Amino acid sequence: MASIIEQVKWHIENRYLFLFISMGLFILLPPFIIQVPYLRTVIYLLISLVIINCTIVLFDRSRNSRMGLGILLVSLLFIWLSLTLGQAGKLPELARAIIFALFFGFTFVKIIRDIISMREVNFQMIVGAMAAYFLLGLTGAILFQITDILYPGSFSNPAITGTFYSWVYFSFVTLSTLGYGDITPLTAQGQAVAIFVSVSGQLFLAVLMAMLVGKFLQTNA
Repeated sequence: MASIIEQVKWHIENRYLFLFISMGLFILLPPFIIQVPYLRTVIYLLISLVIINCTIVLFDRSRNSRMGLGILLVSLLFIWLSLTLGQAGKLPELARAIIFALFFGFTFVKIIRDIISMREVNFQMIVGAMAAYFLLGLTGAILFQITDILYPGSFSNPAITGTFYSWVYFSFVTLSTLGYGDITPLTAQGQAVAIFVSVSGQLFLAVLMAMLVGKFLQTNA
């Protein structure tokens, strides 16, 4: 029993690292896994790991841990029901996208608040910042998906934008201001979301670097 408690404490202490690894796997592996039919379930396992680690970040050492457990169970049930039911129409897809946008967005805010409260630059702060950047990219992907559902034809090249991973790709390309041009916003709504995601990425990096440098100088003063 004591060893289990110690393992749980160790996981909570390294929650940003586990979240960063789970999101990295979710972003990297799906294009390779989806080519093999019997491995597609692994994609849902990966997003389940992301949800579990987001829940741990949101409710670490919190009095609302029971609520966190409830949210975790509902989220996992939601994911696996979507696996068995498949595409059930635009309204369920929109509801799912909004829920996950809020879920990832609140996790992002929680990590940023934790980073601000840290007094010195350490491994947890750096990994937390990288995890927050990944969360920002996933949230952007969901915002693009929501925009396309509400305003069809908001983005060019529908052959590419037919899957969620295409929104992940477009989000990180926009977030990092690479701008390859294979997907472009065509409507005012799509352009507004693209501006928001692009500016968010630049502000995040600018504010984060200023914060890290300030805390580093303060620690070594």
